[in-house]
Amino acid sequence: MTKTPKSGRCVHCLQNVDNLTRDHVFPSAWYPDTTPENLQRWTIPSCKKCNEEYGKLEEDLLLRLGMCIDPEDAKSSGITDKVLRSIDPDYANDRTEKQTRERKRNKIKKEIVKWEAIPPIGLHPNFGVQNNVYYPEYLSIPISADKLERLCHKIVRGITYFVAQTFIESDFEIQFFTIDDKAAQTILKKYQEHLETYDRPGIKVVRAMTSDNPDAGFYAIEIWGRLKMYAVIKPKKLSC
Repeated sequence: MTKTPKSGRCVHCLQNVDNLTRDHVFPSAWYPDTTPENLQRWTIPSCKKCNEEYGKLEEDLLLRLGMCIDPEDAKSSGITDKVLRSIDPDYANDRTEKQTRERKRNKIKKEIVKWEAIPPIGLHPNFGVQNNVYYPEYLSIPISADKLERLCHKIVRGITYFVAQTFIESDFEIQFFTIDDKAAQTILKKYQEHLETYDRPGIKVVRAMTSDNPDAGFYAIEIWGRLKMYAVIKPKKLSC
């Protein structure tokens, strides 16, 4: 395992700092419980500030997304149970933790929206009604588009560093978007000759770098087989 340098650049903010930490490209708590214990997990150098900020973001997203996935799916095995335990006061070790769990549970309960029918817009792709599943009522949980975008940026920057040992410099931009599977396949087919696939428990990343600019390319990120995000890295000077 690569040791963390005491000083150097943060993959996220690109600043030079004296005390780097190791940040997980794929959040440590997001790995399914089928993950082998000896699996080497992707980590990258990060400043403490970025590491802590992403940790809070990932905790919030996990709480929301973990309630919207199939607990029986092997790709997300144990995730839903982990999320439900995290807001169950009965699993607290002390009074302070119990109160924290109660606050989290009450907060998310207040945000849940009940629908008589699923709205035609506003649903993240692959998180709508599933076939062959009976729904006595329709419930939804709000997800921050900004937080999803930040998570996507983090993973893209992390994979770029982990694979190529390079940073996405400030003269490049990451454009985040969500599309359905059919549209994504059209893009992936275009880059078919340049595809690189990285498949780990809970996450799959398909990376396609362009031949004319090795720092530009397309990323397809799939988490638990359900959450799908896409990103394009391009020089800022080409922005429209």
